[in-house]
Formats: sequence, structure tokens, C-alpha cells
Amino acid sequence: MKKSKFIVMALLIFAGIFAGCAFNPANSDRNAIEDLIDSETSWFKPDGHYGEEQLQPATLAAFDTVLFWFRYPDTTRSVNRTISVDILGDSAYVTISGTIPGILYLKGVRDTDTIVVNKQFLDRWEKSAIFKKDTIATYHRGWRLYALTGSEITTDQNDIAIDSVRLQLENTGLDTVITDIMTMVPKDSVIRVRPGDMANITVYTNRDDAYAFLHSWFLRWHFVQDSANHRVYHGQWKTPVTLGVHRVVFDILSHASLSDDSLPYDSNAWGLHYLVTEQ
Repeated sequence: MKKSKFIVMALLIFAGIFAGCAFNPANSDRNAIEDLIDSETSWFKPDGHYGEEQLQPATLAAFDTVLFWFRYPDTTRSVNRTISVDILGDSAYVTISGTIPGILYLKGVRDTDTIVVNKQFLDRWEKSAIFKKDTIATYHRGWRLYALTGSEITTDQNDIAIDSVRLQLENTGLDTVITDIMTMVPKDSVIRVRPGDMANITVYTNRDDAYAFLHSWFLRWHFVQDSANHRVYHGQWKTPVTLGVHRVVFDILSHASLSDDSLPYDSNAWGLHYLVTEQ
């Protein structure tokens, strides 16, 4: 009997040793945070800005007329995502980055001939977040999203850039300028807007020959160039009527991206999360 107890005790000790080697709290916390990122789709859904969005015909330089254009993922190349997690006590500092290969489909007219152009590109995107470990242990080991940045999407070889974005919503009572989309903002302090509010948006850029757009729900709005300051672009957009967390993308493209079939695609986009609420 004593021998049997000794054997059982030895097995338990060895099992504990091997379990201790296999169990790494830091890795478990990291996995819990990664699972939380994948489950929080309102805040961390894929950072693509593609859709079959039609633009009204517009006279451009190399083309007489652009009939339509859109971007779509390049399935011959892999989408890449990297999650970096740095855990310090009950806080986790996370950076999510990756690449999105895509194709710009452009159809235009030149000298009465219809021209179809496919430009390959590689977009790089990044956003950051802070998680706190202060909720119930059964919910992702106690981790919750505390703060996050917007997302910045930039073409691999990039020259064009957004300097800032001004948002004016009269019914909401909001007039703010975003100068750095990568500024960390507490989750409870993201921009709040009223449903169906008309937003006046101004995008400031480093180029006087850019195309500026707003993307939301696979639709896009084309902004117009300021008559005095040609590096500034204005547009209007109505906020969704559905309450909850939404995301909007401010997107600028170089003139050559849409007007010249011989020059590369060049884009910079800012993705912004906001909350539609009655309060």
C-alpha cells in the first residue's frame, strides 16, 4: 500500500513538473489578447479599404475620361498580419501591423479607345492598442480593451500624405481636428456622433494634385479641391443611423494613380473608429 502511494505521489510530482514547463502565463496572456483582438471585430476588423465603388466620369490628364475604378485584394499574394504584445503588470501594449496586396482596376478612354489598367500595389497598415487585466478571469483571462489608435494605411513606396483631418458636425456639436491618427485614445473617449448627422470634412494634404475620398460600408465619397488652397479638400458625409461602433476611412491618392497608366499607385489612408449614439 505504501509503495502504491509512493508511485502515485511520484507521478503527480512529475506531472506537475511537466505541466509547469508547458504552462507559460505570459504566453497564455498573449494568446488571450490575440483571441480578444480576433473577437472584437468592431474595433479590429481587417484594415482593407476595398470595394466595388464607382466614381462618376472625370476628365484626367493621361486619360480623356475615367469610366470607373476600384481596388480589390490580390489573391496571388498573401495578406500578412503581425501582433506584437508587451505585457507590463496588468497592462498590455499591443501593435498590430501587416501588409495587404491589392490591384487597382482602372478603366478609361483615350483617343476614343477604351483602356483597362491593372496596377499592383502593396499597402502597409498599423494600429496600436492598450489592454488592461482587470475584469473577470473567465473573459479572456481578465483582459479587456482599454485604449486604441486609429489605423494608418500607406502604400509600400509612398510620397503622398494626409497632414490632418477636420470634422464638423453641427447636430452633434463637434468641431475637432485630428493631426495624428496614431494618437492613443481611451475606448470610452472615441469620437461620438449623432445618427444621421451631416458631417463637413476637410482633409489637409501635402499635395495640390491629389484625389481625396471617404470610405464607409464599401461606398466612397469624392472630395473637391479648395479653390484657394489646393492642398485642401472638402466633402460632406452623413453618419450612419445604426447605433454602435463604426469605422470610416479618409483616403488620398496621387494624381498619377488614377490619371496615368505608366506611373505607380500611391496612397495614404487614415482609419477612424467612432461611436454612433443618441446620448
